[in-house]
Amino acid sequence: MAPSRKKSGTPKTQPARARKDAKKPATPKAKPDQHESKSDAGSNKNGSVIFIEHCTSCSVFKRKAAQLHKELSELAPEQSFGLKLNEGGKPRRGAFEISVAKSQDAKPVQIWSGLPKGPPRKEKFPEADQILQDVLAALK
Repeated sequence: MAPSRKKSGTPKTQPARARKDAKKPATPKAKPDQHESKSDAGSNKNGSVIFIEHCTSCSVFKRKAAQLHKELSELAPEQSFGLKLNEGGKPRRGAFEISVAKSQDAKPVQIWSGLPKGPPRKEKFPEADQILQDVLAALK
């Protein structure tokens, strides 16, 4: 048997916990709606829309999608491009596909698919000036 230890006669006291401010009621954090997580950057009812399906396993895909939208908007300032990311639900692994529609309600036309491309990963992402003509042709 192990020798028993005697406890000291004075109990250790813990510091008093800070109380929450009674004036502020506790409010639960609002969870974002599923539909709000999709990007609507610069979209409007009359302008054309770029739909990009991108893989979510790596942040590079989302960054490249935003960069491509920005570059296309700069290369064709007469067009007002909206951006919709992963509109069809959960994206496929390794996917980077670009589609364009004349409006939000129109059926998108696929312009680029990086799904069968790579490795290396950089082959999955097109240059904006390479696909600009395809985008403009699909919108006519």
